[in-house]
Amino acid sequence: KLLQEEISMFDNRDGIEFVYYGMEGATVMGPKPQLTRVFVNLLTNSVQALAMRAQEAEERGETVPEGIVAVSLRNSTEEGYYDIVFEDNGPGVSEENQDKLFTPNFTTKSSGTGLGLAICRSILEKCDATIQYSRSFALGGACFSIHYPKTTN
Repeated sequence: KLLQEEISMFDNRDGIEFVYYGMEGATVMGPKPQLTRVFVNLLTNSVQALAMRAQEAEERGETVPEGIVAVSLRNSTEEGYYDIVFEDNGPGVSEENQDKLFTPNFTTKSSGTGLGLAICRSILEKCDATIQYSRSFALGGACFSIHYPKTTN
């Protein structure tokens, strides 16, 4: 529910379609404000990457492609875990920068502190979860996958 709420807060951007593929009623243990921060950071990064791509296309006189941000929540292939996946059709992260993504103070943006992904990783590690980056197979841009333990009753 929290994930869907955060997506709906972003779903008013011109030129960007937000799509949610996921389960209903999934629950996890974790501090809500910090999990909100993780979700907001990942959504913000996608929006900023798509805006940067759109600006570059405009400057070249090209048609600006519609941005897509897809978020999936599904059972992991590993028993007892969910996978929460954030994907977009932006430029993705260059290969030379992928190893530095979660390093404090690393950024490729003209603004920002470079702390967002480092903070995300720290929050998730305290919840016994992990986050990793890959290229999105479906959309071609960035793909951040969170591997999060299910709540056990």
